[in-house]
Amino acid sequence: MSAANKTQTEDIKQDKNPTKDKQEIRQALILIVDDVEQNVAVISQILRNAGHNVMAAFSGETAIRMVQKRKPDLILLDIMMPGMTGFETCEQLKASPATADIPVIFLSALTETDTKVKGFEVGGVDYITKPFQESEVLARANVHLKINWLEQERDKHIEKLTEMNGEKDRLMQIVSHDLRSPLGGIRGLAEILMESDEQVNVATVQEFSKIITHTVDGLLELVNDLLDLAKIESGKVNLNMTEFDFGETVKYASDLVRLVALKKGVFLNAEYPDEPIIIKADEPKLKQTINNLLSNAIKFTPKGGNVDIIVEKGKEKNSKNLLITVRDSGMGISEEMLKTVFEKFGDHQRNGTHGEKGSGLGLSIVKRFVELHNGTVKIESKVGEGTAFHIVMPVLVK
Repeated sequence: MSAANKTQTEDIKQDKNPTKDKQEIRQALILIVDDVEQNVAVISQILRNAGHNVMAAFSGETAIRMVQKRKPDLILLDIMMPGMTGFETCEQLKASPATADIPVIFLSALTETDTKVKGFEVGGVDYITKPFQESEVLARANVHLKINWLEQERDKHIEKLTEMNGEKDRLMQIVSHDLRSPLGGIRGLAEILMESDEQVNVATVQEFSKIITHTVDGLLELVNDLLDLAKIESGKVNLNMTEFDFGETVKYASDLVRLVALKKGVFLNAEYPDEPIIIKADEPKLKQTINNLLSNAIKFTPKGGNVDIIVEKGKEKNSKNLLITVRDSGMGISEEMLKTVFEKFGDHQRNGTHGEKGSGLGLSIVKRFVELHNGTVKIESKVGEGTAFHIVMPVLVK
């Protein structure tokens, strides 16, 4: 720092009416880099009075090391420093992807145009001239903090939109493949029945009807899953909380899928207390949750396997928790696939042991319905040995 610059910094001015923008600017972490301690002290006080947190470095080299450990929201950087100059410090900061997005405002008594242009060329966003005016320091710092935060919010929105666009593409793939292909098959069977020159025998009609019914059931499941997920994602799902016997719900859901299990040769076992299990919850959503888990378990369990649903009351004293376990002895899930099993468009979609297809959305809906009841769902699985889902929900009435 030259003697002239030191003299100027000894005459630092403070406005009597500093900019008050605390309501609009949230608290920031600002790094001040200047080899003159008085400059650092004065600017630090200005920024702290405005509600910001401050770090200080007295050389460019020290500043580089500090930002690697703790990233500030803004840097106020002196130009004329011994060793690494402010321009060199800024160039090094902008060269690193980790610090390139931190806005840098230069501090300088130099007013030449070439100096200012140089500052912008190396990546600075603004200048604060010496001697400092408190209102100017706050105004320029706050403006660039706002700009930086708005850019961060913009980037988050872009990332979210990109993610949503990817989900839209995945949804279109589901619609184009999982809807179009089955519909084409139904149309083909219908055309055969209509265009047959001879009377079609009863056995053929029954076989075609069976195929059409099975296909339509699959399409209806997909459409219902997509509609349920759309409601959940839009935040328009409201819980209709009523008191009911959860044992009856389990019996209903088990009976609903028992025929499917019998046809496949899978043994379905339901265990729950003999006495009523009175809970307060949204009964249709819990029915769908149990149905999704049981259907999924049967789908991935081979002939001769077992599927169990076990319902218990919380074991802790005065616990209001309902405990549900759905366990199968099926294919199991790999550790890698477990990471995405609850994602709505994850890479976990598979055909069942008999080639059964599904929307791949059922487990995502299960997780969301459980969480709407302030519950949790966990999964344990081992390839070749089976899978278990454990649900805990605080819905017991007594």
